[in-house]
Amino acid sequence: MNQNFQAIVQNTREDNTSNDQTFLLGGVLIVFNLFVMLFVGLYWMNPVMHEFISGRPLL
Repeated sequence: MNQNFQAIVQNTREDNTSNDQTFLLGGVLIVFNLFVMLFVGLYWMNPVMHEFISGRPLL
């Protein structure tokens, strides 16, 4: 019985590590997605930034 309990506790600890990594990866993806949306929005709406990146004025 004691060995079963120790096995359950060990599995729970291993799952927490995986859970932490999942939250970290999810957070990184959300931040990256927000950065891309901000960049694309500024590229399309800001004539100065569009001309700096593409070399052509925004039509």
